[in-house]
Amino acid sequence: MARLLSSLVLLGALAFACQRDWDALHRRIHQHKVYNRHAKRAVVEYPPALTETESILVNSFDNKSLSDWSYYYTHGDHLGSHNKTMAEWTAQKWQDAGFNAYLAEYPIWVTYPEHSSLTLIRADGTTHEANLVEDVLKEDDTSSYPNLIPAYHGMSGSGNVTAEYVYVGRGTQADFKVLEDAGIELTDKIALANYGGIYRGTKVKNAQDRGMAGCVIFTDPLDDGEVTEENGYAAYPNGPARNPSSIQRGSVRFSSIYSGDPTTVGWASAPDSPRGNVSDYNPSIPSIPLSMKDALPLLEALEGHGVTAKEANRSGWTGGFSNITYDSGPAPGAVVNINHLMRGYIAPVWDVIGIINGTSSDEVVVVGNHRDAWVIGGAADPNSGSAILIELANAFGKLLDKGWKPRRTIVLGSWDAEEFGLQGSTEWVESHLPWLQTTAVAYLNMDVGVSGPRTSFSGSGEIQTFVVEQMKKILFPEGWGDFPTLYDMWYNTTEGEISPLGSGSDYASFYQNGIGCIDIGSDGGSTDPIYHYHSNYDSYHWMSTFGDPGFKLHTTMGQWLTLVLYHIADDVLIPWDLPNAGTVLQAYFSELNDTVGESDFPDLDISPIGDAIDEFVHQAEHIAAIAEQAQIFNDEVILAVVNSKYRDFSRGYASAGGLPGRETFKNVVSAPGIDNGYGADVFPAVTDSINKGDEEATNLWIEKTSKAILRAAEILEVGTGY
Repeated sequence: MARLLSSLVLLGALAFACQRDWDALHRRIHQHKVYNRHAKRAVVEYPPALTETESILVNSFDNKSLSDWSYYYTHGDHLGSHNKTMAEWTAQKWQDAGFNAYLAEYPIWVTYPEHSSLTLIRADGTTHEANLVEDVLKEDDTSSYPNLIPAYHGMSGSGNVTAEYVYVGRGTQADFKVLEDAGIELTDKIALANYGGIYRGTKVKNAQDRGMAGCVIFTDPLDDGEVTEENGYAAYPNGPARNPSSIQRGSVRFSSIYSGDPTTVGWASAPDSPRGNVSDYNPSIPSIPLSMKDALPLLEALEGHGVTAKEANRSGWTGGFSNITYDSGPAPGAVVNINHLMRGYIAPVWDVIGIINGTSSDEVVVVGNHRDAWVIGGAADPNSGSAILIELANAFGKLLDKGWKPRRTIVLGSWDAEEFGLQGSTEWVESHLPWLQTTAVAYLNMDVGVSGPRTSFSGSGEIQTFVVEQMKKILFPEGWGDFPTLYDMWYNTTEGEISPLGSGSDYASFYQNGIGCIDIGSDGGSTDPIYHYHSNYDSYHWMSTFGDPGFKLHTTMGQWLTLVLYHIADDVLIPWDLPNAGTVLQAYFSELNDTVGESDFPDLDISPIGDAIDEFVHQAEHIAAIAEQAQIFNDEVILAVVNSKYRDFSRGYASAGGLPGRETFKNVVSAPGIDNGYGADVFPAVTDSINKGDEEATNLWIEKTSKAILRAAEILEVGTGY
């Protein structure tokens, strides 16, 4: 009777907390790092002990099958809207594994170049014509495909512009200020920026905001670490260094302003949807990407003119070409012609959705990866994740064959048109939002599952501890360092640091609508083979020769994701660490304190946010204690209530109407920084207002942010009768 009464008291206390006003709830390692509260290196059991079910899942992964799936995905044009057959093939593979799979079609805004060229015209009249596609390599079969996709910037503006050009370093606000302070006229000139530092679209926007006529963004060896030709490494395909003709494609949409279809910002795209003007969300000036070898003549022509690299004194300004001075220019008589005609139109894209129904109708776990790529290949981005999802489906299929059924419904998503601005995933979320806000426990994202051996992940504080624990169960493959388990590699790479979520991949729409998320993957370090990001050389040949010979890393990453999904979907108690969520909020608050101290408002009172976090920590610790006792006594009633609160509390972080000036970003805890595009700012509305010098807006968002955290705490609140 005492057990029953305690359950009833708890349920009575929760009646209000479980009812919320739904109208009020709406890329990759970054400079912001937050330590997990269990980040101190742990002693890991070796070999790992697995349950019978975990062993079935882990042992179901097959390297040869992963290689086969990768080969299929990387041998056909699958740019967004280009390949329905690949979507249908994916759905069939999931159906074969036992999932109910189907295609969800959305008509979205896509862009493709009708014509694109770039010509350097030197002062002496000589010219250099850039090659906007990589060299054909006999070793790499897809580099010679007749339907190669040219190197271009998705969502770029059109134009035929001939003008002087100015090297602008990384293209950050601070880089442009160096030039402005030096008195260099930027209006009507073309910006020449190197990749890195911030998102490419932000570089274009910074140029456009200064009245510049176009933007060229080039790859520089600065970001290749030790593995360069200058250091004696052979270039791909003969060695691990970057091939000089490699070009980084990519979108230049204003990613920190919106996600999804730019003609339907804030609502789902459908055949009869009203459509808005894209001009507020995409550049109006033309931009073009360049390889290292085609950037060299442009840089050489600027030598001895304008601001020197020493005078600029900016991180990332001086690149990795040892024989180039990286002077800004402009150089008298040296001009660039950009002739770029971009066609924009509405076209269908196809998400693939796979479902295993759980025994609970009101708890759902979604796991996804995008399928589209800028190139024929896309072996790492994104199809390492695509191949892994097929093996993950097959692993769960083995459990289904044994009569297993998960507690929570599992939804797989193969998203289309991610590269055009997270369009497939965003439109799916927007068209399912009320259901997701009611049922979604978490979204698990894998984009670049494998581009190197160094594992990392970012994500919501409550999920972090559990994800780390699953790493300890996965053996790390030989040949990539002396690391017994995946956890050992991760800790060696990150020292336990876990980033907040910004944008740049398909978790964004889930997270910004108050759904807890993680984003996992692996990449290379300073001594690993260079990954040809968004290049034709992100190919099956590169992956099987340099990126992951034998597809052992694919297996490791797939095993990890599979265990994470299995436990979230089937554990009696959703495996969240709410005290760690509080610790993460406290770490973010410490970072905000630093931002305030360096701002124009050093005496700003942000204590309401700190007080709200203190309340959250109190409620988090209390419900964690209740959850522990409920597990000990196997109290199904209380466990169900705790699960509903674990599922729902993060909805409180979503602010109605969105963050200032960007309605599709709503999470007051973290969002992409306005000035960097992908990487996260913590407490973004407050940070944005501080950066704008708007004290009134800052105080308003301090209040709104504290209320949002208190809403999350209130959802967690339980009665004292237990």
